[in-house]
Amino acid sequence: MNIEKDGQIGWKVKEPCNIVYSDNSENIILSAKIKCRGGVSSRYFKHSFALELNEKYSFCNLPYDDDWILNANYIDKTFMRHKLSYDLYRQMNNKNIASKSAYIKLKINDQARGLYVIMEEINASMLGLDRNDSMAMLFKDPPIFYKNRLKYVQDSLNYYQQKYPKINIVDNTYYIERFKDFIFNSTDAEFSEGIKDWIDIDNVIDWHILLLFSNSGDGIMKNFFLYKIDSATPFRIAIWDYDHSFGRDGDNELNMMERELDCSKSNLLKRLMQISETGYSDKLKNRWFELRRSKIISYRNIKSHINRNNKIIIKAIDENFEIWPADSKWYYDNNNYYEEVDLILDFVKLRINQLDKYFNSL
Repeated sequence: MNIEKDGQIGWKVKEPCNIVYSDNSENIILSAKIKCRGGVSSRYFKHSFALELNEKYSFCNLPYDDDWILNANYIDKTFMRHKLSYDLYRQMNNKNIASKSAYIKLKINDQARGLYVIMEEINASMLGLDRNDSMAMLFKDPPIFYKNRLKYVQDSLNYYQQKYPKINIVDNTYYIERFKDFIFNSTDAEFSEGIKDWIDIDNVIDWHILLLFSNSGDGIMKNFFLYKIDSATPFRIAIWDYDHSFGRDGDNELNMMERELDCSKSNLLKRLMQISETGYSDKLKNRWFELRRSKIISYRNIKSHINRNNKIIIKAIDENFEIWPADSKWYYDNNNYYEEVDLILDFVKLRINQLDKYFNSL
């Protein structure tokens, strides 16, 4: 993909550009708009981008869409942690939603910018929300698991980061605050009886297991989308941003389970585990061993995912690290791509063994 644009790509608003996309079968020029994106990752030399096409298109055999993320994936030298987590989450259950993604070599005005992960943008259309239902809604990283109101948020006028519908059209703050009040203030009896009306328990269990397996500490209180498809369905969770996983913290610091995530930070997960009447801990345990028996959570399956990704990444990885050196100041060590892939596999062995023991004793 070559992005043709006059001037620098800005951060605030999407600006017009042309996309010249090539694969083995065709070359095509697409009209689009683009801007830089990212929070903490914006400090890195290599930037991510949000891309909005004038017409829907399918890159890399992904679903047709007009909204795309070009993820620089700078801090993860394997380029796999996001994609591995997303693919595994969907593999666990076809109702679990995470971005379908692929690998792409990017240029900007014919200047090589290295390897990128192109991802579906999570939005109402991608999630299949019923736009004719007044109870369909979507929030990004809503701070509902914090008891006290946070002082610092991205948008003081949109505290829960409502993405659909637009908050100036329909404000669903009242509804998500009812959910938060239920999480923190319901009695144990009310909680065990009513939680299934608020959230899809099977979906939460898979999310909980992925958090535990990947040791994604950032994913407990944020890095998720909370959505309702329609009036008849409870809230579900779509995952996002999983570079804090599989042996690394979000800033690239090595973490081979020296620092274990604490799921009890979320009052939802804490109460589900502590209130025996919910039966949640037994369901969680049974689900873990179901995923183990089906080989979805297994060293062999994870290695298979990694091997498929590697066949594509290997064609572009040397060029990427010529542009963005693997020993830059942002990294905690000088691991190369191959050493980092081995680190993920070592982590998977370690973590499966730990969690087998944990769930056997639960």
